[in-house]
Amino acid sequence: MLRFCARLIFPLALSMSGFGLLILAYAGKAQAAGAYHFFTQQAVFLVVACVASLVLWRIDYRFYRNRTVLWALVGVMLISLAMVLVPGIGKSVKGSHRWIALGPLSVQPIEFVKLLMVVFLSAYLDRQAGLINRFFRGVVIPVAVIGSALLLLILQPDFGGAMILCFLSGITLLVGGIGWKRCVFFACVGIVAIGALLLTNENRMKRLMNEREGTNYQAQQAEIAFNNGHILGVGLGSGMQKERYLPECHTDFILAIIGEDLGLVATAAVWLVFLLFFFCGMVIAFSAPDKQGMLLAFGATMMICAQAAANMAVVTHLFPTKGLALPFFSYGGSSLLSTFAAVGILLSVGRRAADEGAAAEESAAARRLISFT
Repeated sequence: MLRFCARLIFPLALSMSGFGLLILAYAGKAQAAGAYHFFTQQAVFLVVACVASLVLWRIDYRFYRNRTVLWALVGVMLISLAMVLVPGIGKSVKGSHRWIALGPLSVQPIEFVKLLMVVFLSAYLDRQAGLINRFFRGVVIPVAVIGSALLLLILQPDFGGAMILCFLSGITLLVGGIGWKRCVFFACVGIVAIGALLLTNENRMKRLMNEREGTNYQAQQAEIAFNNGHILGVGLGSGMQKERYLPECHTDFILAIIGEDLGLVATAAVWLVFLLFFFCGMVIAFSAPDKQGMLLAFGATMMICAQAAANMAVVTHLFPTKGLALPFFSYGGSSLLSTFAAVGILLSVGRRAADEGAAAEESAAARRLISFT
């Protein structure tokens, strides 16, 4: 089962991204000056992401356990989140500073910080295995790193990214052995703090009021798209919501375009593929040869699947509207690269787990042969 799941992870990721490219080929036409602007850029991003994934697959994940590497990751996370606030480096879009401008391209650090936080926590908790219940080394240090990242996200402001990072960090700490009472305490503190900031933010309160009153334009247009699609859809490329009726249809709301053009059948298929990806990721995680590998694979899987679930909940109006990409499908180089980096780490853990499992089987077979002779 482990080998099957490890071999299936990359084809699943590639097939979802390929299908996303197909949707972008026509969904992005009305959103840009060039007919295939988003399609061509995403295709380039996909090639780079696949190369990065395969490179990370070849790296032994235990490399991240090195103390120097560990704290270098913390530095990269905090510096990259702080850079978006620096004038001339950070790029402001709709009042939020979430991007670093690199010429014609923009990088969104939070997409990489989510994965780097999982890598840091998995390595740190493994290194501190015997001290995990000590207050300072077991709790204060990782919580201080997480809190610093959350503070920088709130300053941008990026409340959605802060909540995703908070959830991902909390569940990794919980699985990593920090007591559930401590996790609940810090989670409550985080929820109260973010809630207080939301209540004092006029723009966020306006969006929440729109959700409550049913006047959210994007959610309404997404609902129209799903209603138009019914079971089998109106036909690939034949939907109307992509013609500037549904904003961000090539990014956060790409699932609505799939639902309109290909119907409930295609939407359900997307759910099922993510469920299969989640199952394979969990098999790899709980087959890992050590705690670091288990936490790393678990966190990487949750990073992808939890965000996919949150995006689908937003698009179907179960959650308030928030800018969250649908992993593998939505347009965006930062999201695609970080997602495939997570896939590469999953492959690395799966490869070592399979190799050590095979070595253990060979050793057991040799012992049986010796005892028989």
